[in-house]
Amino acid sequence: MQHLTYRGAVLTWECDSNGHLNVMYYINRYELAGRNLMPKIGLEKAYMKSNNYGIAVIEQHIRYVKEVFEDDLLYIESTVQDHTRKVITLFHELRNGSNEEIVGTCEVKLVLLDKLNRKAVLLPARVRKLLDEISA
Repeated sequence: MQHLTYRGAVLTWECDSNGHLNVMYYINRYELAGRNLMPKIGLEKAYMKSNNYGIAVIEQHIRYVKEVFEDDLLYIESTVQDHTRKVITLFHELRNGSNEEIVGTCEVKLVLLDKLNRKAVLLPARVRKLLDEISA
């Protein structure tokens, strides 16, 4: 199941010397998309803070499919691709808002981090249940 997780425009200062969206701003958009998906899987800000949890990205694969330029309107649809007892795999499709073409993709693997011990922890049962529900 896809979820709209980001919508925005390419700003002038986000472009590189070739006039394209700079690589770091692709990554920034995928980061924002992931953050917007977290509450849907039970990892909302208050829960994370009260349990002293964080999120750690352990792997990321990005594909640049089409050029993106200043003033292009973009949106991201995200899915939970997979999850284990510790690892969540998300898949983001970055699309051109004018023609809906895919302009980039990002597969990201992340873990729930105990910020005190700096170690990945098992995903709580309530989170795994929500992951099952939204990935169906």
